[in-house]
Amino acid sequence: MQRLTKRLVESLEKKGKLYWVDDADLTGFRVGVTPAGTKVFAVRVRRGGRSNRQDTSITIGQFGVVTVEEARAQARTHLSRAQLGADVAGERREVHSALTVKDLSERFLADREGRIKHATLKEYRRLMKVEIVPRFGSKVARDLQTRDVARWHSSRSDAPIVANRALRLVRTMFRWAEDRGEVPLGSMPTRGIGMYPERAKERYLSPDEVERLGKALRTAETVGLPPDPKRAEYAEKRAKKKQPFKVNPFNPHAVAAIRFLLLSGWREQEVLTLRWECIDEERGAAMLENTKTGRSWRPLGKHALEVLDDLPRTGTPWVFPGQSAKSPLIEIKHVWHAVRSAAKLDDVRLHDLRHTFASNAVSGGLSLPMTSALLGHRDSKSTTRYAHLADDPMKRAADDVSAGLAVHLNGKKVKVTKMGKAKKSGGSQGSRKAG
Repeated sequence: MQRLTKRLVESLEKKGKLYWVDDADLTGFRVGVTPAGTKVFAVRVRRGGRSNRQDTSITIGQFGVVTVEEARAQARTHLSRAQLGADVAGERREVHSALTVKDLSERFLADREGRIKHATLKEYRRLMKVEIVPRFGSKVARDLQTRDVARWHSSRSDAPIVANRALRLVRTMFRWAEDRGEVPLGSMPTRGIGMYPERAKERYLSPDEVERLGKALRTAETVGLPPDPKRAEYAEKRAKKKQPFKVNPFNPHAVAAIRFLLLSGWREQEVLTLRWECIDEERGAAMLENTKTGRSWRPLGKHALEVLDDLPRTGTPWVFPGQSAKSPLIEIKHVWHAVRSAAKLDDVRLHDLRHTFASNAVSGGLSLPMTSALLGHRDSKSTTRYAHLADDPMKRAADDVSAGLAVHLNGKKVKVTKMGKAKKSGGSQGSRKAG
């Protein structure tokens, strides 16, 4: 047993389960290392005599947030108060027992503000409001049981992706709460619950579909299009009356944003929040400061740049400004739904334009690392979903290899073309040496 120091705590490695290391100087002061590698200080307070001894562990805080000496000071305070007769463990239990899942979610979201991306925080808030708080909000956080969460997760089999995201958020929130002493260590209510299998949607536009999309976009910006019938019907039901609609040309910036999405392969928010200052026209690229994967340098093709060149410069910093010059376009879904309805592409999402760009890059012979750079992936692993689209180049390579072997196997003269197609030329039946 050694005195806990910064160096010693830093040297502790994670194992398959939670384990504790006790301090040699202050009895009861300890640090726990979770299976995820998080290190948390705690103090073990003992009450009663030999016949009725009760041990209670009080979490102090996470190493890195709390220093070793700060944790030692708090542990000494808890131990001294317990020695003088205070029910320190009972006071702590009252705090934990009073904290509901709703309370915990509010503290968690407040702490995450400014630490994670705005879009991620927005999704966290939505999942809390729609999925987690309605089901568990009134429950005491420390008493939330795995069986309760497992039953809820099973009941959401109709929306497996949403259920998985909400389950991950519960896990993230309780890990945060344990690290900061908001709930006791071991309170994790998601342990052992498996995720629903997820299959990434892969929808790519064919050349014919791209032509239909282009025609619909041209109509949208010159004449206008009626709204998507399904959405128009939904709007009428909500308004409880038929909504008159006059066909007018659409916002040219919204139409241009859709074109740019397809020609650049960017994510929707990367396009809508693009600033003129980020574009380097001479080098034909853009430097995006805040993407899903951080700062990102993106080369742009000639036709993507032409879309930007055709846009009017109105003095706003935004390439695709909203109604106010001070803010960008918030969303283009209403324009998109009208366009895709006119193009008869009802199953195509905006994000599928990015998939289409990637599929054309890979099937055209571009390597996965280069495609990854164009898409702004942090590493090429995220691009491997498109690997099967390189079938045509691989097929040509397979033809080349098999053609050479066929010379010996078939005993016939075989001509190998540049495209890898083997053609019989009617040679002798005897074997030939490969030339």
